[in-house]
Amino acid sequence: MDIRIFITNLAKYNEGFLVGKWVDLPLSEEELWAEVREVLGDDEEHFITDYEAPFKIEEYDSITDLNNLAAELQGMDEDDVIKALFLVNEQGYAFKDAISKVRDVDYYPGMTLKDLAEEFVNEGLFGEIPEKIQGYVDYDAIARDLGFDYSETKEGCFRCD
Repeated sequence: MDIRIFITNLAKYNEGFLVGKWVDLPLSEEELWAEVREVLGDDEEHFITDYEAPFKIEEYDSITDLNNLAAELQGMDEDDVIKALFLVNEQGYAFKDAISKVRDVDYYPGMTLKDLAEEFVNEGLFGEIPEKIQGYVDYDAIARDLGFDYSETKEGCFRCD
């Protein structure tokens, strides 16, 4: 997952000049603050004027926290990153909280609620359905009911405990 931020010198910005730099996260702490010092020069305040990330970044978010978050994300497997993004973008969690909650999310990649309904019926989660009536199962109705507990996104279906 790529996280890029555009760090801007606030004093220069207030004077009408856009002085800043794109920074790819994560970096070592020394590298990060060297980048910030390069943007600031003798000035003291900075802010984020643009970003590229799969979640919202505010202009005064902590650069150190964002860097730590980017480092933590690099250590996560892809499914856990997708679960965390679901919690942030669909459930309104702060990213730091979402990372600690990914274990509580069931993820069915690439599936719709109807796909999930069919899989659950085939796995016998609704009991044994005689072969004679399997053609009469209303998967759309089951999918609607699953929608009370599961969320469908373009990545797949999710359920939070």
